[in-house]
Amino acid sequence: MSNRSVGGYGTADGWATHAPKRAWLLAALIAGKTLDAVSTVTVLHLRDDVFESVWLTRTLMETFGRVEGSLITLILAVVGVAILAESGLIIKRLLPDDWTPDGYPAAFRTTTYLAAGAWYGLLGVHNFLLLF
Repeated sequence: MSNRSVGGYGTADGWATHAPKRAWLLAALIAGKTLDAVSTVTVLHLRDDVFESVWLTRTLMETFGRVEGSLITLILAVVGVAILAESGLIIKRLLPDDWTPDGYPAAFRTTTYLAAGAWYGLLGVHNFLLLF
């Protein structure tokens, strides 16, 4: 028995057609990471008793300066998340059709971009809370 005629997830008019566009997903990711970067630079500038806990960011900031190092970190993070998010297409192409749902690449892309953007945004809010 097949329920392909029912509609919804797994059909041609399901998740993939309702998924946000890549530009919106990228904008959400960049917004979250930018909030994180700005809050990091601001808090490090205003407080002497706080330090950057991520080794790569700390090293880049020591090498290139706070703003430039944070910008490099932002670029690396956005590119890394974008590669991870788009890897759903590779998985869909490598595995047999029966192993992945029809909307898997779009769902994986949306979840990855939005989760990373939300995480970076929460880190940014947390950093700003260190000022109070």
